[in-house]
Amino acid sequence: MFEKRPQLLYFSLFFILYELTVYLSNDMIMPAMPQVVREFQASNRTIGLSLSLFILGGSMLQIFLGPIADRIGKRKVMLAGVALYLVATLFVPFSATIAQFLSARFFQGMGSCFIFIGYAAIHELFDDADAVKLTAMLSNTTVFAPLIGPVVGSAVISIAPWESIFGIGFVLGSIAWLGLFAFMPRADTVKPRADLASIRASYLTIVRNKKFMSGILVAAMAITPLTAWIGLSPVIIMEHMGKSYGTYILYQLVIFSGFILSTMAIQKLGHGFSLTRLIRQGAGLAVIGMLGAGLVHQHGHLFIICMFIFSAGFGLFNGALIRLSLTATGVSMNLTSSAMSLLYCVYIAAGVQIYNLVCAQFNYSLASYALFNVPLGLALGVCLMRFAKNHDQQEPALAQSPQAE
Repeated sequence: MFEKRPQLLYFSLFFILYELTVYLSNDMIMPAMPQVVREFQASNRTIGLSLSLFILGGSMLQIFLGPIADRIGKRKVMLAGVALYLVATLFVPFSATIAQFLSARFFQGMGSCFIFIGYAAIHELFDDADAVKLTAMLSNTTVFAPLIGPVVGSAVISIAPWESIFGIGFVLGSIAWLGLFAFMPRADTVKPRADLASIRASYLTIVRNKKFMSGILVAAMAITPLTAWIGLSPVIIMEHMGKSYGTYILYQLVIFSGFILSTMAIQKLGHGFSLTRLIRQGAGLAVIGMLGAGLVHQHGHLFIICMFIFSAGFGLFNGALIRLSLTATGVSMNLTSSAMSLLYCVYIAAGVQIYNLVCAQFNYSLASYALFNVPLGLALGVCLMRFAKNHDQQEPALAQSPQAE
């Protein structure tokens, strides 16, 4: 993948670091959120709201960033985005009220708006098979953060104030900015200025594409249960179930290791693997896991095993689902990725808030979360199978994609 272009290796590594840093800045604070809401004299419902606002912040800029990236290049936009994240991260620890904390988290979440720029570059710089493999590896950062985030966050708040967590995010983000500045590929040419009419037409083409719209909706449906678990599990496990920090961390490790194991398995596949087959196999595991979690929710350890199965299934189909969705429109990858990121974040933020409202009605019991997964799991399975069926004729084997800037 990187044999002939080592610069792409370094770019990919520093992009991974930035993506990991953005997600860590959210996941490291989660063990401390009960402490944060007590300090600000707020309710537990604020914990889920904090996550929703962080995600929603990540949806605010994409519709503008795509055209800007087409005009001035991905590199400049990416570097500006990392700088915005660094500034916002500095403001969070100085919050004096819960409203200020939530507002700062919203603006910090805007740092994730720029992650799609890196993914767009990868989908243009690599062929289908390598793009799916690298995307699967990059997606591990989304799951690796919930694995190590609670561990690091718990360790930090045991010896220092919760504000120190954002200092870690600032340092890691600064390293990522320096690496991207040094190694992110530059655009070869300056593209002509795009007029608003052509941008509007391109976005209309994207949102009218049924394969793209259905794929992104299904992708958001699939990740929402895991995202909601990240936000609600501190209250569910440590307050409602009365478990320790150690049990909370162990549960996270088991659940999200399923995703990592399945994406590691994808790396072993040859160039001829079928994307729709990955979607079907992953869908089967995901549905079994979600339904099982609902059935055995009274037994905490069995519930966690079922969530591990769901996470593994999600890891199998996620990269393939995103790839087929992004390449379905025939429009600029920058604009397509920006539309994807916007819709993805809005769907997930809304889904997390629905989970938050439902679980709040039942005092954040494990049953309220697990049983809500059952109808969602059934709907997800049906949608994934239909999506795979609609794409069966598209890819007998993976084609080589043209290299871009």
